Amino acid sequence: MQVTILGTSSAIPTFKRGLSATFLDRGAQSFLFDCGEGTQFQIMRAGLRRGRLAAIFITHLHGDHCYGLPGFLSSLGLNNREAKLDIYGPEGVKRLVDFFLSFPRKMRLSYEIEVHEIPPGFEGEILDHKEYRVRTLPLFHRVPTQGYRFEEKPRPGVFDEEKAEALGIPFGPERGQLIRGEALTLADGTRIEASAVVGPSRPGKSFVYCTDTGFCINAKRLAEGCDLLLHEATYGDELTELARERRHATIRQAAAVARAAGAKKFVATHFSTRYDRHGIAKLEEEGRELFPDIIMAKDLMCLDV
Repeated sequence: MQVTILGTSSAIPTFKRGLSATFLDRGAQSFLFDCGEGTQFQIMRAGLRRGRLAAIFITHLHGDHCYGLPGFLSSLGLNNREAKLDIYGPEGVKRLVDFFLSFPRKMRLSYEIEVHEIPPGFEGEILDHKEYRVRTLPLFHRVPTQGYRFEEKPRPGVFDEEKAEALGIPFGPERGQLIRGEALTLADGTRIEASAVVGPSRPGKSFVYCTDTGFCINAKRLAEGCDLLLHEATYGDELTELARERRHATIRQAAAVARAAGAKKFVATHFSTRYDRHGIAKLEEEGRELFPDIIMAKDLMCLDV
């Protein structure tokens, strides 16, 4: 899995930083988390292929996280998309999408959109695919907001070709049977268990997206043991009280969540526009005190999960 961060600015864009949106690419399918204004332009700048987009996950209905939807949905239609697109978000997201599609005149799309609204306070799984699952928890913000955890299901262990040859296992569907964990009986009656040639299952990768949110336990719960955590870090220590009032996180608070959750990688994002590159360098110093390997997000930054 690869994550491309499309926008890192809080509330309004700057000349160098776009609004919240993050693209998750798994090869055969891709996913978009939030869709701030200008998202489709950032996708083009990053050279990402939107034709394989399977779902969009909206955290909340503040404009800097969803006002890029109408243009993006329209462009998908103009590109003659045929596959259904799923959109997940808190209550109200369906009304918002319906409004976009009906004003000023009914938008004619070449594909189906299915909107899935998440009830206030909902905790649990919202998507279960044979290869991955998506779980959500409510975060701490001024409007209903959901954080998301995208997690691959365990993958089969590595198949040992040399052992298979030594045991006389023919090349073909028999090997696929063993990879699936099923025992195999050879023509001579020899029974071979899958564990003889297939290693232990490998855990899938996990990506967690938490923005916007104040300092809260649910962010830590969602990020527990994840491979990559993208968490908002809107303010520095000097604005801790403002962060509390506006229900945002300081970079120190975000780093504390990452450390407590045992995240393998922590990427800080959603920086207030009051911080220029020198201010962000100062934020990095504060975050590094709690999470030494902190990564400061930049627009179009691409990361392996």
